Amino acid sequence: MKNVVIPKMGMGTTEVEILKWKVKEGDSVKAGEPIVEIESEKTSVAIESEVSGVVGEIYFKEEEEVPVGSVICTIKEDN
Repeated sequence: MKNVVIPKMGMGTTEVEILKWKVKEGDSVKAGEPIVEIESEKTSVAIESEVSGVVGEIYFKEEEEVPVGSVICTIKEDN
């Protein structure tokens, strides 16, 4: 199981907003595929999956503010 974490975005950034999920729980994803779009200081960035597998639990909804370093979802890795 791989945790997807909000990365550090900049020196002063402490939280980001989830703009749009590109996947839902149970979807298959490939490594490098965008899974969520976030916004930080008016810059939107797509977070890509680091592994191939199936999206497990999604912990935050669109338009929620999320602290940097938070786990936002899990991916069950392909064997």
